[in-house]
Amino acid sequence: MITGTTAVLAAGGWWASLGWAALTGTMGVPCDQAARFVRAAEPPTGTRDRKCTTGQWMSVSYELDFRAPRAETEAWLRASYPDTEISGECSGADACGSPQLPGRTPFEDRNGRRLADGVNIELDHEDGDVTHVRISGFTV
Repeated sequence: MITGTTAVLAAGGWWASLGWAALTGTMGVPCDQAARFVRAAEPPTGTRDRKCTTGQWMSVSYELDFRAPRAETEAWLRASYPDTEISGECSGADACGSPQLPGRTPFEDRNGRRLADGVNIELDHEDGDVTHVRISGFTV
C-alpha cells in the first residue's frame, strides 16, 4: 500500500513540476527547436553555455541563451535577421534589437508548427571576444 501511494505521489509531483516549468518558461528544450521558433539559423559555431527554454501560458514563448565569439555572433545575427538594426540604447543589455518579422500572423512553418510573432534580441559583450546572446520569441 505504501509503495503504491509513494509511486502515485512521485508521478504526481513529476507531472506538476513539468506543468510548472511550462507555465514559468523554464522547461528545457533543444536549442535547434528554440532557434526554429524565433526564426533564426542554428546558433553559431563556437557557442557555449547553451540554455534554451520554453513556456506557455497566454502565449507560447521560447528563449535562447548562449555565449559565442563576437564575429560569429554578428555573422549569425545578419544571416538570421538581415534587416534588424542592433542599437546600443538598451536598458538591460549592451546592445539590443527587435526584428520586423515578415509575413502575416499567425506565423507557421511548412509543417504547420507555430512560429514567433515577435522577437527580442539582447547582447552583452563580455571579456575578450565573447558575446552573451539572449533571444526571446513569443506569440500574441
